[in-house]
Amino acid sequence: MTFTSILILVLVAAVILAVMFALFHIFIALIPVVLILAILIWIINRFSNKKNNDNMPSDESAFRYSSKGHKKARNVSVKDIKDK
Repeated sequence: MTFTSILILVLVAAVILAVMFALFHIFIALIPVVLILAILIWIINRFSNKKNNDNMPSDESAFRYSSKGHKKARNVSVKDIKDK
């Protein structure tokens, strides 16, 4: 490789890195805005659910699916496996 081709590759890599840094810098700057929006949406959702759903239980035990065990199997017969 000649010196100019190496120089061109280095310059292209520098331009690509600069563009990537600029794009990711914008995303990093938007993180606080996204967090504030998420908190506001959570607060609005929390208060609107309290007003509209008076018949819902206050604790979230009704939504725990793993707290209830499985039903026992009824009328089950087990057959032995016959090895050849």
